[in-house]
Amino acid sequence: MWRRNFSTGAAASRALTGKKFDALVIGGGHNGLTAAAYLARAGLSVAVLERRHVLGGAAVTEEIIPGFKFSRCSYLQSLLRPSVIKELELKRHGLKLLRRSPSSFTPCVDGRYLLLGPDKELNRSEISKFSSRDAEAYPRYESQLERFCEFMDPLLDAPPPESLQNTSSIADRLKDKLHKSAYWTRFLRSGLSLGQKDLVDFMDLLLAPASKVLNNWFEAEVLKATLGTDAIIGTTGSVHTPGSGYVLLHHVMGETDGDRGVWSYVEGGMGSVSLAISKAAKEAGAHILTNAEVSQLIVNDSGATSGVVLADGTEILSSMVLSNATPYKTFMELVPNNVLPDEFTSNLKHSDYSSVSIPLG
Repeated sequence: MWRRNFSTGAAASRALTGKKFDALVIGGGHNGLTAAAYLARAGLSVAVLERRHVLGGAAVTEEIIPGFKFSRCSYLQSLLRPSVIKELELKRHGLKLLRRSPSSFTPCVDGRYLLLGPDKELNRSEISKFSSRDAEAYPRYESQLERFCEFMDPLLDAPPPESLQNTSSIADRLKDKLHKSAYWTRFLRSGLSLGQKDLVDFMDLLLAPASKVLNNWFEAEVLKATLGTDAIIGTTGSVHTPGSGYVLLHHVMGETDGDRGVWSYVEGGMGSVSLAISKAAKEAGAHILTNAEVSQLIVNDSGATSGVVLADGTEILSSMVLSNATPYKTFMELVPNNVLPDEFTSNLKHSDYSSVSIPLG
């Protein structure tokens, strides 16, 4: 299976010509590989085309210095959905998570420090060094965030309701309305279960700056600074930016082996996540090519995509193309000129791609 489905170079790409796939995935990052795995498991013929010699994208392990391997971009795991880990059997494919303990160490200029981790008694003892009031409030803070995460979980794992496009079937419209009704019914039922106070606090958390949220809970600056890192990491904002409260919640949504809010290292580096997903995809029948750079999408006269052209000129046909590349790369560099509306391309040209630090999400 590995030899049949994992290949590299021009000869491998030419071997796929003459075959029309159900789906092509541009880029072998962890998201593209996940899409390929699920499509292949659904019985579709799928090929992943990765430009580099190694899979992983932002979740990659490379030997930068001879004898030493590094996670080059993404460096921690927690936000990979448990349903994906379970359904793709990633642990069977080699994924091994190593819990962080402690989770944070914050030194102070006066020689003191704050150490936090999964041990609740340790947290209470550590926070008490700075504020007994905060030590009492911290478990309540964690419990509220956990309730908010339980409220969000079904929404994260459910397909969002989308507007139907170009369909006139009564059956399709009825099915769509039933799906939307069921989705919003679950959403409202979960909202009511929070209670009025938690619901108001939840809305405040979504919209407010993280600094406001943390000031409402705590008084010790060292604790607020430590918790505030979860509100800005992966963003270009600050703790005073409206909406950063949601980022704070977002970093508590993840889990490790069933324990909420616990982040983990990955044995073998973050590339082991991508490797496990690629093994699941290959086992399901997906073809994965490295050193297979896509230079352009093939767009027919009707505006539909029918395949890709590789950098070596090889054409690979498909009924559908998914891109794991950035929107700018996909639409500005891979889509042929004069295909997309001017307003759309203008917006893409002005998109901000400033670099941030990114745990795996």
